[in-house]
Amino acid sequence: MTSAPTAAFARADLDIATIAVGEPYRRIYLAHHPDPLGFGKTRSRFSDPRRRVEARRFGVLYLGSSLKVCFLEAILRDARDGVAGLYPLSIATLAARATAQIVPTRPLRLLDLRGDEPVRMGIPSDVARGSRQTLARAWSVAFHEHPAEVDGILYPSRLNGEHNIAVYDRAVPTLACTGTAPLLRATGLASVIRNLKIAIV
Repeated sequence: MTSAPTAAFARADLDIATIAVGEPYRRIYLAHHPDPLGFGKTRSRFSDPRRRVEARRFGVLYLGSSLKVCFLEAILRDARDGVAGLYPLSIATLAARATAQIVPTRPLRLLDLRGDEPVRMGIPSDVARGSRQTLARAWSVAFHEHPAEVDGILYPSRLNGEHNIAVYDRAVPTLACTGTAPLLRATGLASVIRNLKIAIV
C-alpha cells in the first residue's frame, strides 16, 4: 500500500466545505510587497512540486482564520520550540510586516481536511497534520486536478489547531482585500503577544 495519491483518487467523493461570501480571513505578509493578495510559487506546505515550466505550475495563497494563527504560521513557526519563559522577538521583525483582511466575493469550495474528513477520503493523516510536506505537496496536486475543481484546501494549523485555507491561484481573483494595516497597529496584536509569551526587544 502506498500513501501517495493514485489515479483512483480522481473518482473519490470529496468532503467540501464552503466559505461564505464576505467571511473574513487574515493574512500577515512582508510590508514591502504592494499587493496583499500577491503570492509566489516557492516551496510551501501545499505548493506544486512538479518540475516543469514555472508559469505552468499552480500557485497557492495562504490565509488564516485569526490574527493569532497567522502570527504563528508566518512569524513564529517552530522558533519557540524548547524555549521556556518569554521568547524574545525583535520589533524590526514585526515592523517589516503588514496585515490584511481578505474576503471571498463568491462562495469558496474547499477540500476539508479537518476532523475525520481525510479518513473518509483516503487521505493520509500526515497530509492534514503537515508532518510530511513532500507528501502533502503530492496530494495537493491530486486535489488541484480532481474533477471537482476545488478552489483550495481548508486545513488545521499544525501549531494550534485553528483552521487555515490554501487558495489555489485559479480562485485568487475571487478574493478581495477589505483593509490593510501595519502589523504593529493590528487590532488584537497585543493579546497575541501576551498569549504566546513573547518579549518584544
